[in-house]
Amino acid sequence: MSPNAKQLTNTRVLVAKIPQDVAPNKSHFRTVVLTEESPALQNNEVLVQNIIFSLDPYIRHEFAEGQEETKVIGFAIAKVVDSKNVGFPVGALVLSPSNWESYTHVSRPENIAELLRIDELASPKVPLSAYNGILGIPGYTSWDSLHSVGNPKAGETIYVSSAAGTLGQLTGQLAKRKGLRVIGSAGSDEKVAFLTKELGFDAAFNYKTEDKREALTRLAGERGLDIYYDLVGDDTVEVALDLLNPRGRVVSVGILSLHQNQAPPAPHNLVNILFKQLRFEGYLVFERTENLGKFWEEVTPLVESGEIKFKETVLESGVETLAENYLALLAGKWTGKVNVKVASL
Repeated sequence: MSPNAKQLTNTRVLVAKIPQDVAPNKSHFRTVVLTEESPALQNNEVLVQNIIFSLDPYIRHEFAEGQEETKVIGFAIAKVVDSKNVGFPVGALVLSPSNWESYTHVSRPENIAELLRIDELASPKVPLSAYNGILGIPGYTSWDSLHSVGNPKAGETIYVSSAAGTLGQLTGQLAKRKGLRVIGSAGSDEKVAFLTKELGFDAAFNYKTEDKREALTRLAGERGLDIYYDLVGDDTVEVALDLLNPRGRVVSVGILSLHQNQAPPAPHNLVNILFKQLRFEGYLVFERTENLGKFWEEVTPLVESGEIKFKETVLESGVETLAENYLALLAGKWTGKVNVKVASL
């Protein structure tokens, strides 16, 4: 140990490798509390204190050869507490690719490239947690994928699955602003009412209590569908391929069903892509961040004014609760973005 090194008390969540045939459960996670030496930073590296974690359906984790568990990699609003990077000075607030822990050493080049400074643009009129959601990477994903892949046009009909989540909420409202008819689905009657009564969706249905093909066929009607904004990656795509109009679009953005260990779909009607001349395209946000500035410029005033509405949950609890809250998220416990605030600024 270096005689001048600072000591950190770091609470950290570790994840065991999750077999392909089971959904994540509490037995896959373990929390440890460690006293560690503050890292000696190299050029461009930073050390951040994690403040508000974003909980998302996926967890990104890698396993070194022979290891049974590793750190969970997520995203957080964080404060820079040590820096060798001129773009991210000590005290700056950032969106950080952070492990589920109190302090994260951001050192890998691909993770440094994902750092985004937000203290210079954060609006005092919206909660800071919004930059994990509707004004963060999830919101940008919705905005950019809808425009670049969905190519929406006034008078068209769009169907958004998992519409009560952060991406679904914003996608539906942006589509309405462009003059589209918007249909959504969610997993509870409360969420369905939220979509239609608060967000202005034209129609919505509960996919847990209604047959998806029957409900979507009824709500699409003779006009059919022009865009399917897919956030679940389940067998709904087969229904959508039948209902899409010629030159319709499928925007593939999420795979919630796979995170919940549902069997991947095997559509039997892919021939529709050919004969209807459909566009079926996947979207990965970190290959398309060049328009972030335009997104903030357009959407921030709409969120500030309340023209764009959003619902989020901010849980104030410790790092040690991240795993149980993540599992509750997968079970659909909350509506909209779920954040866990683990420290104060």
